[in-house]
Amino acid sequence: MKIKVLNVSFAYNSIPTLKNVSFEVSEGEVVYVVGPNGAGKTTLLKVVASMLKPKSGAVYIDGRDSRNYDARELAKVFAYANARVNDTLPTTVAEFLATGRYPHQKPLQIFESYEDLKFIEGVVKELNIEHLMSKKLSQLSSGELQRVIIARALIQQPKVLLLDEPSAFLDIRYRLEVLSYVNKVVKTRGLASLIAIHDLYLASTYADKAILMSNGEIIAAGKPEDVFREDLIESVYKVKVRIVDVNNRKVVLPIEVIY
Repeated sequence: MKIKVLNVSFAYNSIPTLKNVSFEVSEGEVVYVVGPNGAGKTTLLKVVASMLKPKSGAVYIDGRDSRNYDARELAKVFAYANARVNDTLPTTVAEFLATGRYPHQKPLQIFESYEDLKFIEGVVKELNIEHLMSKKLSQLSSGELQRVIIARALIQQPKVLLLDEPSAFLDIRYRLEVLSYVNKVVKTRGLASLIAIHDLYLASTYADKAILMSNGEIIAAGKPEDVFREDLIESVYKVKVRIVDVNNRKVVLPIEVIY
């Protein structure tokens, strides 16, 4: 599976938020998208997921224009997840997770099949959320809700995971646990993943490839060591950083604001 984004532009109310963006994501790759607020990270993920229609350019799935896919087909390819869901509905975690199997169910199928239930059970165990299954979404902490949202995306069994700030609201243990799990799933199941995140340390720790954005444009893309450079990060974020070696990877440590 290869996703190719070619010359994509997008605007909200005539205000450009993506400007001629191009890149590729292939099977087995975890690609992190970083950039300051307003860089266009969330918009980019939504365009890739076909939740937003680009003003120009196109997204290709193994060479086929994504506009030629119907909704169910797209749901088998992409799973988009962010921290914003309607948690005021009287829905239990189990019920919410079960909706992730929709793309794989037969027409008029009301209940989950045995295979659906076993797949859900496997993801729930791997993310250690068994104890949350009977709770309502409104009863969850922000961190618990985030883990449930990510679990639903995985239960959807997509080819491509599109995660918008998956580490938001999580303490440091669960940040590492969730992102490590995503990396493992991508590698073992042959998926691809595009992850928008603010935390440069985590991005530089887990990325196979990275995309640095600013004002709707791609400033740099490619191997982490080519993107997470002090000069590039400082010019985009206006923050002094240091690149250090941790476990044979170069990671970003913010130092101070540049005035």
